[in-house]
Amino acid sequence: MVIAPHMDDEVLACGGTIARLPSQARVHLVYATDGAGSYSPVVPWLDATSPELPAVRRAEATVALQTLGVSSANLHFLDLPDGQLEHHEQALERALMTLIQKLRPDHVLIPFRYDRHPDHLAANRAAHAAMQQVESRAQLFEYFVYYRWRMLPGRDVRPYVRGDAVYAVDIQPVGKRKRAALDCFKSQTSQYYSWQDRPILSQASLDEVCRHAEIFLRYDPALAGIAVFRAARGWIRFVHAFEPGAKRRKDQVMALLRRGTSWYASITG
Repeated sequence: MVIAPHMDDEVLACGGTIARLPSQARVHLVYATDGAGSYSPVVPWLDATSPELPAVRRAEATVALQTLGVSSANLHFLDLPDGQLEHHEQALERALMTLIQKLRPDHVLIPFRYDRHPDHLAANRAAHAAMQQVESRAQLFEYFVYYRWRMLPGRDVRPYVRGDAVYAVDIQPVGKRKRAALDCFKSQTSQYYSWQDRPILSQASLDEVCRHAEIFLRYDPALAGIAVFRAARGWIRFVHAFEPGAKRRKDQVMALLRRGTSWYASITG
């Protein structure tokens, strides 16, 4: 069972692993949110997303997982509000408990505990809580989506995780299949709205995740929380708390500057 906060998280972090499994019929995807908030406008008082976006993203995920060999019957859409999952953790926990009891998975894959997106963090917490409430022997693994941190030396949080706790899956034999699956997410790989200055997923980022191994962290109660890092724990905590907000503010300023430049050009002709 792969628990994905949004449609595309599962392929970005686990697509190659899914493709390499001997039987995709045993793979189930659980999408926590409706995907309505992506691409989320950085200046929401000026821009908005389409009400049709949830249906678009659901269709994209269905085709993408079929590309990896997973039947649409194995996709579970919970449709909780995108961008607000932290306010619906109990509902997500209850839904996950029901699915875990029904499907009895051997392995459960969830977002990394120090991911950058609030929805990803909420999904991690809800999954942990659900696993504690049900009698499940499933092994819990954490996957990495937002592993690029600008303020961290090396700009990649994964090397800071203890080496004895991580597993790497070579996806080179299925790299093209993963890329084909990612290309199904047109709403994420193209400038879907006229007010976007760039797609959410750049071609460079797609090339990167399809070329390198997929990394997973096996959950160990002895390495809970910050203990999973081998070094720079204090700095990691600071950057994790500070950088996402700083990036949002920077993006808002840049978007307003572009709007201002465009408006000035239009009136000066």
